[in-house]
Amino acid sequence: MNFVFSCGWCGEDCVVWGQPIMSWWSQKYWVDDFDCWNCGTTCTPHDPPWTEAD
Repeated sequence: MNFVFSCGWCGEDCVVWGQPIMSWWSQKYWVDDFDCWNCGTTCTPHDPPWTEAD
């Protein structure tokens, strides 16, 4: 599933893939550090909840 994060440096929205982690009680996702498509800076995602991308 894709999630939207804002770059901490330039403020641009970045769409990031969330790796599914299956559990018996809920659907969870793992998002690793990502590079901003606009400025190229490595960003760390904030804690959930996250905004799903369209």
